Amino acid sequence: MEEQSKSAKRREKIKTILIIFLMILLLLTFFSSSILNYSLPTVSAQYASYGVITEKIRGTGIVTANQNYDIKADSTRVVTSVSVKVGDEVKAGDKLFVLDASENQEEIKNAENALQEAELAYQKALLTAVPDYTAENQEITNARADLQSAIQKLNQAKNQTSSISDSAYQQANSKVKELSSRIEDLNNYLLAVSSGELDSVPSQYLAELQTAQNNLQIATKKLESAQENLESKNIAVSSGEQEQTILSLEREAEKAQIAYQRAKTDYETAKESGIINSIPSTKFTDDEENEENNMPVMNSLTDMQRAMEDAEQTMRYANEDVENAKKILESIKLQETDLQNAKDAVTQATAEQEQAQKAYQSASSGVNALIQADLNTVNAELESAQSVITAYEMQESQNAGSDITSLQEAVSQQERNLQTLILQLAEKKQEDDLSQKVNDLELKSQQNAIEQQKTELEKLKKDIGTQIITSKNDGIVSSITCVAGDTVMEGDTLASLSLTNSGYTVQFSVTAEQARKVHAGITAEIMNQYHSDITAKLTAIKPDTENGKSDNKLLIFDITGSEVDSGQSLALSIACSSENYDCVVPTSAIMEDNDGKFVLIMKAKSTPLGNRYYASRCDVTVLAHDEVNSAVQGDMNSSDFVITNSEKPLTAGTQVRMEDN
Repeated sequence: MEEQSKSAKRREKIKTILIIFLMILLLLTFFSSSILNYSLPTVSAQYASYGVITEKIRGTGIVTANQNYDIKADSTRVVTSVSVKVGDEVKAGDKLFVLDASENQEEIKNAENALQEAELAYQKALLTAVPDYTAENQEITNARADLQSAIQKLNQAKNQTSSISDSAYQQANSKVKELSSRIEDLNNYLLAVSSGELDSVPSQYLAELQTAQNNLQIATKKLESAQENLESKNIAVSSGEQEQTILSLEREAEKAQIAYQRAKTDYETAKESGIINSIPSTKFTDDEENEENNMPVMNSLTDMQRAMEDAEQTMRYANEDVENAKKILESIKLQETDLQNAKDAVTQATAEQEQAQKAYQSASSGVNALIQADLNTVNAELESAQSVITAYEMQESQNAGSDITSLQEAVSQQERNLQTLILQLAEKKQEDDLSQKVNDLELKSQQNAIEQQKTELEKLKKDIGTQIITSKNDGIVSSITCVAGDTVMEGDTLASLSLTNSGYTVQFSVTAEQARKVHAGITAEIMNQYHSDITAKLTAIKPDTENGKSDNKLLIFDITGSEVDSGQSLALSIACSSENYDCVVPTSAIMEDNDGKFVLIMKAKSTPLGNRYYASRCDVTVLAHDEVNSAVQGDMNSSDFVITNSEKPLTAGTQVRMEDN
């Protein structure tokens, strides 16, 4: 019985569990549609429709003046004060900056020192020695003589038909010794002329050379004297510094004169009005009362007179200081004139020394030519005597054929030696010519540097003092690049002005397709300026070369109005033509990927549990668009339900559900 009872209870439990399971399945079957719908992305959709599209082109640009004007510094100065700020409107002649050149004194000294160093370096460069080829020419001459001697010996050996006597041989030997001594003397003369030691040279060669040497020595001494005179000129204070001192003393003298005039006026006023200092009232006789009351007046007048005299003396001393300073300035200018004269004297002495050097070189070349002519004559005589000796020796030789061969080899060797010397001289002349050209270029560069340094020094002296920078045009300050205390260099931009009388423009980039829809002369709407008289008119359409897109175009607008300012941002809108289209959808419904633009259309599919909706892709081409809608063309019609919004990203084939409304 107990076992049957347990078996019955077990069956009851199993039956209960099965009933519960079947009920759960039944509930899930009935509510599966609702559960699935809550898990699907919710979308908004509407039918494509026939409509009108009014396309607009929008863009934003910065207002710029048609012409800007940069204010630049014309020399190195310190900005003392800035009288304007960015955005200020200025007129022609308005003060913009105050610049001070008080720190230029050190620059003037540095410029003067640099000029002196450049001039000294130039004078030293002028003293470069002129190339001398006397030794090389002598070697070539000797080589030619040796070659001619070898040729003569060879010819004499080949053509020797008569015998030479012993006495002729002895005479030839004696003549060779005599001529060799003469050749040695002539070569020593050439060396003496080259070194400038003319005492050992016979006077028959030195008529013009000694005169040229004396002129060169005189010119060299004159140059040294001029350089010493230039070095002795030392100016402790420049005329520019002294002028600054005079300005300071004149200001002190002006103050002293004002003080004197004030003291004099006070004294004369007090004297004429008879002012009496107040004293306690006391009974006096008329004479005693007048004497007592007048005493303070006399004391006051005496003090005022003394103060006036002191002020007058101070004024006189100040004026004397100004006059003395002006006399010192005149003395300094005389010293500066002396310094410039000394520099000119050095330049002139240098030119004279160069001319004397060239004359000496020319005379030296002439002397060398005379000595060389005698040397050639003696060499010819020596060769003749040596030929006699050679012929005699060959006559005595038993191997004439062997002697001729050796003489032929000697001729070939002398020809090679001569050719080598000629090539070496040509190479040296080429190198020296190149060096001379380089030296000439360096001298020209040094001359230009000296002239530039002089110009800079004159400009620095001219720029001493305070300078007020004013505007040359009407405009608005668009930028300022310096503040008080800054040091600006020559050519630095201090500020930029947008010239108000030149007009304003705005430009922005559009596609080539958009540019074809507009033309010059149409008016654009200002989107971000309300209750303003600003107007924008399209004046030009140009290629956009700045953004790197060759197909884009720049729309350029002329901006007018009393409230327009440079740097202002304007948002513009241009209305294009309106057209009717068969298929118009919200712009928010159009999407784009790598395959192009498309829209998602809701497609319904019938199921046992009801209709299910899926997103289907439809590729389209956008024909036109405005702020809200776009006209499209593709495989769709007005009965298609186009998805316009979704709470989640969608792809083609995704199941969706509609919003409840």
